Amino acid sequence: MQITIGDILILFTLAVVFLLAVSAIVRGYREMKRSKSFDASNGKMKTGYWLLSGIHMWAGIIVTLCYILAGILIVTSFLGG
Repeated sequence: MQITIGDILILFTLAVVFLLAVSAIVRGYREMKRSKSFDASNGKMKTGYWLLSGIHMWAGIIVTLCYILAGILIVTSFLGG
């Protein structure tokens, strides 16, 4: 079993995107908490900001799950053959 530079680059890319997705989850959650303390006279603006933050957080969760699955498949292919 030989690991090539291409395999290393793929794993490095997976790790970087995983970290970015986790930061999107944390950032989205933090912004959802912050939106509760807005002093906006318009409730639509407060709700819209909360909704966009939630979408940001869930997009991070979906990307994280996809990359965890891809990482597992790649690692098992290294071990299996």
